[in-house]
Amino acid sequence: MELTLVSLVPPGSGPGNVPETGSGSGPADDGRLLRLLWGAARPGERLEHISMRSGPHGVDLGLFTVATPGTSAAEAALAICRRVLALPSPFHGWHLTTGSTSPARPGAIPATTT
Repeated sequence: MELTLVSLVPPGSGPGNVPETGSGSGPADDGRLLRLLWGAARPGERLEHISMRSGPHGVDLGLFTVATPGTSAAEAALAICRRVLALPSPFHGWHLTTGSTSPARPGAIPATTT
């Protein structure tokens, strides 16, 4: 099992720029996002756990997946997130970022959720 860190950021969000409410750019609904992530995961992607922390600039996620032949754990995690962002939902149009810095919550460490 491997951890992939991802941030989901609403359009127009960034440090000093709190997104406006409405049109899917308001604060994240953590419960809904968790349901969408679990629903978007395919059995072959072997999603095992999700950690989440939301803030005024988006959501930081830690997705724990297992590599399978032909697909790395990170590729599976990113594919799940991309499918969620493509769905008609409040998160449609948000941006996915990866890396050691978080545009969603600068300096934040994701809290574990079940």
